[in-house]
Order: sequence, then structure tokens, then C-alpha cells
Amino acid sequence: MPVRLFTFLFLIKSNIVSNITFQETFKIRASEINFNQRATLPAICNLLQEVAGNHARELEFDITDLQKDELTWVLHRLHVKMDRFPEWRETITIKTWPSSGDGLRAYRDFLIKGENNNVIGRSLSYWLIMNIQSRRPARIPKKILEMAPDNTDHVLPVNDPNYSELDHPDYSQQFKVRKTDLDLNRHVNNVHFIEWALSCLPEVSSVNEIDIRFMAESVAGDVDIAEAKKHSSDSSNQYYHQIRRASDNKILAKAISN
Repeated sequence: MPVRLFTFLFLIKSNIVSNITFQETFKIRASEINFNQRATLPAICNLLQEVAGNHARELEFDITDLQKDELTWVLHRLHVKMDRFPEWRETITIKTWPSSGDGLRAYRDFLIKGENNNVIGRSLSYWLIMNIQSRRPARIPKKILEMAPDNTDHVLPVNDPNYSELDHPDYSQQFKVRKTDLDLNRHVNNVHFIEWALSCLPEVSSVNEIDIRFMAESVAGDVDIAEAKKHSSDSSNQYYHQIRRASDNKILAKAISN
């Protein structure tokens, strides 16, 4: 990574470094709810990333800063667990902070609070810095990895779940990638992968938690297939998911939902 990028990114104002938590409030809109008048899981995921981007901008290492050096943030994994989904027009607060990492991945935690200030959800995200030209990960600068608040545990465990192979899925659905599905990096917005994974489940399913790993890019014109398989236990509401590109069977994402 160029030396000038390190210099630019990490001469961060001391008052920002000493206050590395950030929060925003949102009122749940009609476009973000389902037929139960509750926010959907994809809507929550969109809000989480909005807050993360706004905080990174305050800390002066957001995606637009990185792009000046042909680098960008890429979400590698997202684990979201909701105790309840907020209602239509409810005001929620999302609090977030960078929380160290492991060299190639930077962690970011989130707490979601309802109108009564009780925690209603939590999330742990894992981010890569990618070189735009080579499409390869770059090492996360030490300054970012050291930004964790003192004496603060992760809101969800840091682990490596077993994303099962789906040789014989129970459910599948096909999606054609549109230009409107693309993000700033010109590949499919990761929340669309979450939407597609959940869309192929039977209608009776109720999902409060998803742990998804994003493994490859998809671009406009691709045809992608979302597949799911129910856990072998009859009493379990757990599903294993994968999204693959139809043209070459490349696995784009894997997930576990509950």
C-alpha cells in the first residue's frame, strides 16, 4: 500500500480518535417494512452500512478517501442478530465503533436500540480493503486495527461458522443482475445477496439472524441463483444458504440463517 495513503489516512484528529463510537437515529419508513409492519432484515442491514460509512467519513478513511489511491472497502462478512424488529415509524438508534481486526479484516460492531432505549439487535461486521485494479485484498493499516474502545467486548462472538455445502438444496430462486443492483464498486450491493438468500425460503419462515460471508463479485448481466437447505432437525428454523453464478457455478456468498 502506498506510503502516502498511510500518511493521509492516519493523521486523524485526536478528538476523533478519542471518541471512536458513533451513533445515528432513524425513523423506520414504509419502504423498509413488511406486511407485518416491521422493518425487514435487509432494511436493517442497509441502515447498519449507512452508519458505518458515515462514521468512516468522520474518521477520514471512508470509501471515497480510499478510492483516491485505487483502494476501496469491501464487506467480507456480516452477522446480524435481532431480538425484535422495529415497527413502522419507530425511531431507532444505531451505535457503532471500529473494533480491531486480524490483519486482513477490520471488525466493526453495532448495537441497535429501540424507542425505549432497550437493545433490540446487534451486529458484527468484517471488512477488507481491496485494490481496485488487482481486485486483491490489501493489509489493514495498524492504526485502524488499534481503534477498538478500551474494555469493550464484541457484541457477537468472533468465530468461523461452518457454512455447509449445498449439493442438494431444498429451495432455489434465480435472479438477473440489473444495473440498479450495483454499488459504488460496480458490483452487486451485498444487501441484495441477503434479500435473495431470504427470498427463496418458504413463506412460513421467520428469520431473526443471519451470518453471511461474501466470497466473490457479481456484475450487471449476471444470472445468479440463491439456494437454501433446511437444517436436518425438524424443530430447527436454521437454513444454510449459498448464492452462485449460473454461468460458471462460482459461489458468490454463503450464509446461515435462523
